[in-house]
Amino acid sequence: MKRTVAIELEVNDWGQIIDGLTSRAEQYEQTVNYYEGGYAEGEILLVRDADEARVLAEWYRRLVGQIRIQLRCDRH
Repeated sequence: MKRTVAIELEVNDWGQIIDGLTSRAEQYEQTVNYYEGGYAEGEILLVRDADEARVLAEWYRRLVGQIRIQLRCDRH
C-alpha cells in the first residue's frame, strides 16, 4: 500500500518547489536529447541511458502536475 503525506506550506513556497521540480524534469529531458541526438542545450544528468532519463523526466512532470492539481483544489 502506498503511503501519502500531507505537507502544509505557504503558496509561494509551493511555487519554489514546483520551479525546482520543473527544472529537474527539463534537465532529464535534455539528457534524453543528448542520448538520442548527441546534443543538449543544457546540463545533462548521469543516467544509464535515454530510457532511464525519460522515466525520471516523466516522474518529475507527474509530481508537478499532482502538486498543481492539489493547489487548485485547495483554493476552492
